[in-house]
Amino acid sequence: MRSLKLALWICASGCLAAIPFVVLPWEIIQDLCLWFGIEPIPDTPLLMYFLRGACGIFGLIGLYFIVLARNPLDYGPMLNLGAHGLIAFGLLALILGLSLKISLKIFLGDAIFGIALGIVITILSYRVQKIPKV
Repeated sequence: MRSLKLALWICASGCLAAIPFVVLPWEIIQDLCLWFGIEPIPDTPLLMYFLRGACGIFGLIGLYFIVLARNPLDYGPMLNLGAHGLIAFGLLALILGLSLKISLKIFLGDAIFGIALGIVITILSYRVQKIPKV
Protein backbone atom coordinates (compact mmCIF):
# COMPACT_ATOMS: atom_id res chain seq x y z
CA MET A 1 0.00 0.00 0.00
CA ARG A 2 2.89 2.34 0.79
CA SER A 3 4.33 1.90 -2.72
CA LEU A 4 0.97 2.69 -4.31
CA LYS A 5 0.58 5.83 -2.22
CA LEU A 6 4.11 6.91 -3.12
CA ALA A 7 3.42 6.45 -6.84
CA LEU A 8 0.23 8.51 -6.51
CA TRP A 9 2.05 11.28 -4.62
CA ILE A 10 4.71 11.36 -7.35
CA CYS A 11 1.96 11.77 -9.95
CA ALA A 12 0.35 14.52 -7.90
CA SER A 13 3.66 16.35 -7.53
CA GLY A 14 4.45 16.06 -11.23
CA CYS A 15 1.06 17.46 -12.22
CA LEU A 16 1.08 20.20 -9.59
CA ALA A 17 4.44 21.38 -10.94
CA ALA A 18 2.53 22.87 -13.89
CA ILE A 19 0.57 25.34 -11.73
CA PRO A 20 3.22 28.10 -11.64
CA PHE A 21 3.07 28.29 -15.44
CA VAL A 22 -0.48 29.59 -15.17
CA VAL A 23 0.81 32.84 -13.67
CA LEU A 24 4.52 33.07 -14.56
CA PRO A 25 5.45 36.05 -16.70
CA TRP A 26 5.55 35.13 -20.38
CA GLU A 27 9.23 36.11 -20.59
CA ILE A 28 10.16 33.36 -18.13
CA ILE A 29 8.18 30.83 -20.15
CA GLN A 30 10.04 32.03 -23.25
CA ASP A 31 13.38 31.54 -21.46
CA LEU A 32 12.38 27.99 -20.53
CA CYS A 33 11.50 27.30 -24.15
CA LEU A 34 14.94 28.48 -25.22
CA TRP A 35 16.52 26.24 -22.57
CA PHE A 36 14.65 23.26 -24.05
CA GLY A 37 15.81 24.25 -27.52
CA ILE A 38 12.34 25.37 -28.62
CA GLU A 39 11.83 28.45 -30.70
CA PRO A 40 10.15 31.19 -28.68
CA ILE A 41 6.39 30.79 -28.53
CA PRO A 42 4.57 33.78 -30.00
CA ASP A 43 2.85 35.82 -27.32
CA THR A 44 -0.50 35.71 -29.03
CA PRO A 45 -3.47 35.64 -26.67
CA LEU A 46 -4.76 32.33 -28.07
CA LEU A 47 -1.47 30.47 -27.51
CA MET A 48 -1.11 32.01 -24.07
CA TYR A 49 -4.66 30.91 -23.26
CA PHE A 50 -4.02 27.32 -24.40
CA LEU A 51 -0.69 26.97 -22.60
CA ARG A 52 -1.91 28.48 -19.36
CA GLY A 53 -5.19 26.55 -19.56
CA ALA A 54 -3.37 23.25 -20.10
CA CYS A 55 -1.13 23.97 -17.11
CA GLY A 56 -4.19 24.74 -14.99
CA ILE A 57 -5.81 21.46 -16.03
CA PHE A 58 -2.63 19.59 -15.07
CA GLY A 59 -2.84 21.26 -11.67
CA LEU A 60 -6.40 20.02 -11.24
CA ILE A 61 -5.30 16.52 -12.23
CA GLY A 62 -2.65 16.83 -9.53
CA LEU A 63 -5.40 17.52 -6.99
CA TYR A 64 -7.19 14.39 -8.26
CA PHE A 65 -4.08 12.33 -7.53
CA ILE A 66 -3.80 13.86 -4.05
CA VAL A 67 -7.33 12.68 -3.30
CA LEU A 68 -6.44 9.20 -4.57
CA ALA A 69 -3.14 9.11 -2.66
CA ARG A 70 -4.76 9.78 0.69
CA ASN A 71 -6.66 6.47 0.66
CA PRO A 72 -6.45 4.68 -2.70
CA LEU A 73 -8.66 1.73 -1.77
CA ASP A 74 -11.66 4.00 -1.25
CA TYR A 75 -11.59 4.96 -4.94
CA GLY A 76 -11.36 1.63 -6.82
CA PRO A 77 -12.66 2.60 -10.28
CA MET A 78 -11.31 6.15 -9.98
CA LEU A 79 -7.87 4.73 -9.22
CA ASN A 80 -8.06 2.68 -12.41
CA LEU A 81 -9.19 5.76 -14.32
CA GLY A 82 -6.17 7.68 -13.04
CA ALA A 83 -3.77 4.88 -13.95
CA HIS A 84 -5.21 4.34 -17.42
CA GLY A 85 -5.40 8.09 -17.97
CA LEU A 86 -1.68 8.34 -17.23
CA ILE A 87 -0.91 5.60 -19.74
CA ALA A 88 -3.08 7.34 -22.36
CA PHE A 89 -1.34 10.66 -21.64
CA GLY A 90 2.09 9.05 -21.99
CA LEU A 91 1.17 7.39 -25.27
CA LEU A 92 -0.33 10.64 -26.57
CA ALA A 93 2.84 12.56 -25.67
CA LEU A 94 4.95 9.90 -27.40
CA ILE A 95 2.82 9.78 -30.55
CA LEU A 96 2.53 13.56 -30.85
CA GLY A 97 6.22 14.12 -30.17
CA LEU A 98 7.31 11.57 -32.74
CA SER A 99 4.78 12.63 -35.38
CA LEU A 100 5.69 16.31 -35.01
CA LYS A 101 9.40 15.38 -35.17
CA ILE A 102 10.29 17.54 -32.18
CA SER A 103 13.30 17.02 -29.94
CA LEU A 104 13.10 14.05 -27.56
CA LYS A 105 14.07 16.45 -24.79
CA ILE A 106 10.65 18.06 -25.08
CA PHE A 107 8.30 15.09 -24.84
CA LEU A 108 10.17 12.00 -23.69
CA GLY A 109 9.92 12.90 -20.00
CA ASP A 110 6.14 13.26 -20.25
CA ALA A 111 5.84 10.00 -22.20
CA ILE A 112 7.96 8.01 -19.75
CA PHE A 113 6.30 9.65 -16.72
CA GLY A 114 2.79 8.80 -17.94
CA ILE A 115 3.40 5.30 -19.26
CA ALA A 116 5.68 4.12 -16.45
CA LEU A 117 3.66 5.51 -13.55
CA GLY A 118 0.40 4.42 -15.14
CA ILE A 119 1.67 0.86 -15.40
CA VAL A 120 3.15 0.95 -11.88
CA ILE A 121 -0.12 2.23 -10.39
CA THR A 122 -2.12 -0.38 -12.31
CA ILE A 123 0.09 -3.21 -11.03
CA LEU A 124 0.25 -1.92 -7.45
CA SER A 125 -3.49 -1.25 -7.23
CA TYR A 126 -4.23 -4.75 -8.54
CA ARG A 127 -1.92 -6.26 -5.91
CA VAL A 128 -3.37 -4.17 -3.07
CA GLN A 129 -6.96 -4.94 -4.08
CA LYS A 130 -6.20 -8.71 -4.08
CA ILE A 131 -5.00 -8.69 -0.45
CA PRO A 132 -7.79 -10.09 1.72
CA LYS A 133 -9.20 -7.62 4.22
CA VAL A 134 -9.17 -8.68 7.87
